[in-house]
This record gives sequence, C-alpha cells and structure tokens, in this order.
Amino acid sequence: MAGKLRSKINSIYAEGKSFNGWFIASIVITLFLIILLGWYLIYSNEVVESFESRELAIQRISGELMRYTESLEMSAKMAAATGDLKWEIDYNDYREGLDHVFDEIPELIDTPEALEEMEKIQEFRAEIDDIEREALELVARGEKTEAANLLAGWVYTGNQLEVLVATENLASMMNSYIDDRIARERMISTILSWVLVGSLLILFVSWYISIQLWRANVKKKQEKDREVKYLSYHDSLTGLYNRAYLEAEMERIDNEEYLPVSIIMLDLNGLKLINDTYGHGAGDDILRKSAKLLKNTCREEDILARWGGDEFVIILTGTSQNAVKSISKRIIYECRQTYGDEVPVSMALGLATKVSPKEDDLFKLLQQAEDQMYEHKLIEGRSARSATLKALQKTLLEKSYETDEHTRLVEEICMLIADRLELPEVEKANLSLLARMHDIGMIDVPEETLIKSGPLSKEEWELVKKHPETGYRIAKSTRDFTSIAEGILNHHERWDGSGYPEGLGGHDIPLQARILAVADALEVMLSGRPYKEAMTLEAIASELKECAGRQFDPSLVDIAIDLLEDEKFKDIMTCPREIS
Repeated sequence: MAGKLRSKINSIYAEGKSFNGWFIASIVITLFLIILLGWYLIYSNEVVESFESRELAIQRISGELMRYTESLEMSAKMAAATGDLKWEIDYNDYREGLDHVFDEIPELIDTPEALEEMEKIQEFRAEIDDIEREALELVARGEKTEAANLLAGWVYTGNQLEVLVATENLASMMNSYIDDRIARERMISTILSWVLVGSLLILFVSWYISIQLWRANVKKKQEKDREVKYLSYHDSLTGLYNRAYLEAEMERIDNEEYLPVSIIMLDLNGLKLINDTYGHGAGDDILRKSAKLLKNTCREEDILARWGGDEFVIILTGTSQNAVKSISKRIIYECRQTYGDEVPVSMALGLATKVSPKEDDLFKLLQQAEDQMYEHKLIEGRSARSATLKALQKTLLEKSYETDEHTRLVEEICMLIADRLELPEVEKANLSLLARMHDIGMIDVPEETLIKSGPLSKEEWELVKKHPETGYRIAKSTRDFTSIAEGILNHHERWDGSGYPEGLGGHDIPLQARILAVADALEVMLSGRPYKEAMTLEAIASELKECAGRQFDPSLVDIAIDLLEDEKFKDIMTCPREIS
C-alpha cells in the first residue's frame, strides 16, 4: 500500500512539472517570423524606392539619349550650313555626353532585350558618326554644299530614324521592366504585410492561450497538491485517515485540554477467509462497508482511521469511559445489520480511556485498547468464522443442485462406514465436518456452470476441477477446518491414480477422502439428479463392483455394498433427520 501511495504521489509531481513546451516554441517561431518579415518589408520598401529612382534615371537617360542624338545632328548640319567649325566643338561635347549615356544604361537595366536594343542604337550611331565626321571634314575643306548633301542623304536620314525608333523602344522596354519590378515588389510587400498581420494575430492568440493554460496549470497544480496532501493522510481504499495522520493527531491532542480521551481499536473478523473464498474484491467491499459503518456511527469531531490491513482506530476527545462503551455497543449493533456478499460484518474491539495528564501517553493507551481487542477477538473469532462459513454454504446451495438433504445423506453414509471401520470419535467428527464442507471450493465456480444440464466444455471442466484446491485454501485459512483440508483437496482422487488434482492413488489418498468419495457416489446413485435418474439397489451394487479398484477403495466398496441391506442405512434413506 505504501509503495502504491509513493508511486501515485510521484506521478502527480511528474505531471505537475510538465509545462506547455509547444506553446513556448510557437511564440519563439512567431517572433522569429515577425522579425524576418519585418526585415523583408524594410528590404522590399528599399527595393521599391531603388526601382522608383531607377525609373526616374531611365526617364532622364531616355531624354538625354534623344537630346544628344538631336544635338549631334543639329551641330553637324549647322556646321555644313554656315561653314563655321566652332560647331565641331559642340559636336564633340555632345558626343562625350552620348558616350556617358551609353555607359549608364547597363547599370540600370541588363536584360538581354535591352542590351540588344542598345547594340542596335550603337551600330546606327556608328554609321551616323562616320557620316557626320565626314561632313565636318568637308566643311573644314570649304565644301559646304557637299557636306549638306551628305547629311541630307537617305543613309544618314534612315539611320537617324532607326536610332529614334530604337531609342523609343529601349526607353519603353526599360520603363516596362521597372514598372513590372515595382509592381511585383509591391505585391510581395502587400502579401507579407498580411502575413505579418496574421503572425501578430497568432502571437496574440498564443499569448491568450498561454495565459489560459498557465491559469489551468496553476489550478491543476493546486488540485494535485491537494490530492498529494489527501493521499499522504488518507487510506486510498476506504477514504478514512491513515496511520500517519492518526499518529500525528495523537501527538497533537495528547494534552490536558482534550481530556478525557478514549480510544477504540477494532479488528475485522474473518477478512482472510473472505479474501480466500470470495476473492480480494469481496474483502475490499467488506472493508469499505466497515469504514462506512464506523463513519456513520462516529461523531463529527471523532478521529477515525484505518490503522492496518483489517484494523481501525477511533480517537474520541472529551469522551468518558461510559460514553465510549455506549458508542462501542452501537458499533456492534450496526455490524450485525451490515452484510457484504451475504457475509455479516463482524468486528472485535477494545477500549481504553485516559482521564488524567499523569497517565500514560496515547500510544500506550492504544496498546491497552489493542490488548483488549485481541482478548475480544479470541471470544468472537469462532462465531464470526462460523457465520462466514454458514454464508458460504448458503451461497453454494443457492448456486447448485446440491441440497441440505444431499449433505445430510452423505454425512450419514460416511458415519455408517466409519462405524464399520471402528474409527475413533475424533476422526468421525472430522469426517462428519468433511461431508458437510467438501464442496466449499465450488463457491468460485459460476452458477451457470454448476446448473448446466448438458456436458461441460473443456474450459468449464477445467474450472470445476479447481474446486478442491479452492476448498483446501479456504479450509487452511480457518483454524477450525485445517483438520479436513487434505480431505477436501483429495476427495476427487481415484484409487487407480487417474483422479485430480494431484493424481494420488491407493492408500496415498487420505482415508477421509476415500470414504467421502464412496459415500458421495452412493448418495447420487440412490437419490438421482435432474440430469440422471436414481438407480436400483442391484444396479448400484453392480456399479460399485465395477468401479472397485479403479475409482474406489475395494475394501470400502465391500462395506458400501453391505450397507445396502443394512436396516440403519434404509432408515436414513427413508427418514431424514437433522444432524447436530
């Protein structure tokens, strides 16, 4: 019991130590996502701003490309028209500006399409540059007309047109690229913004859940602490206080203000017999009913505890010797009114009272109550065991075909055989007791198996074959029946060794069991059963002879056959009477 209590307490503390780890992890992950998303939003905004600035730069460069191209054309044509070579200086300046523009374009956009358009422009510009420089050289030689004609030619004009178209395409391409990138980054930023909002919502929910779980955990821990405290001072089976609590209370109340203090110590009679017969479940039921009985009998201020396996102690403060005697009588009366599985509750009790602080402490007072209880138990124990066995016999009779008449006849036949054998009175008394108690082990066999009219299944037969061992265990647990325990165990052994449970044969089988086997079979053959008709005396004699040396002791069979003609035998079969 102590080991189970420690195990229970340890499991409660182990559960109390566990916390919501998953929740802590969710908070960490959510915070990480928020930081990551926040960083990406900042980065995305910077990217958008960068592309917006690049868009402005592209617009500027597109304008400068057109302006420088037109300015170069104008400078060359003005030089051809006026013959003034100062326009060549402007031309060279514009040319440097155009080269600078071409250098900037790859830095802003490096898509294959844009680079291809830029290469076209450069190719056309190269042809235009050659024509314009040739025109300037003609101007320098004074050949203005030829220079003007060269600049007005279809090659120059066509290349200028191609440059204009390619420049517009490049500008449109760069603007479209930048617009697409800005739109994509803004879309990603929008999505991530919603994700951030969702993450914040998850974080909020997580914190809310955390608070609720924390509160639940605190409440659960408080409940477990109360449970641990309860288990530390209560008996788990009966719900009463346990020995540890009682000892602490005895130390606390052992002072003058609580005098007089009385102690009742009680011991449940026959618990081992009940456990061995009906099982520990029935024993536990008796203990619980006994605890309930005592609790209902005690006053609210009394301290009631389960002291040991089948012992209880009641401490009554401010209670005189006469008052505790009155309470004890009430307990005895209530016991007589309480049953468990047809078995009456029986308790032996002892009393002791302390009236003066000079007297022994409460632990010695408890010893006095215990000594008196054991004296009472010696007196009450036999009657309690008798009541329990009567309850067992009653239950067995209700479950099976066997009747009081069967038991009486088997006992009478056993006595007749014992008389023929001239057995001592002690052995005859034991044989008489065995005749009444030999099938007590059937108490563990289900009623439907005992009353079954058809053949038993293999499993049912194996269960029935265990009843001698069950009966042996019951008899051994009761001092008054230890003398017949071996007879109960072996009453289904056969002379040829083919019986059960030990497979004994011949004279190894106790004489009690051999006599009982013949008497029991003889009664069944004479009286019959619902599943078997009674036999004639001739048929019985024939059957007994057939089984002599196989199932029964041959010498006992001879006695049984002789009994069939005995007047005493005929008398007991026709005139039933009570056996004392």
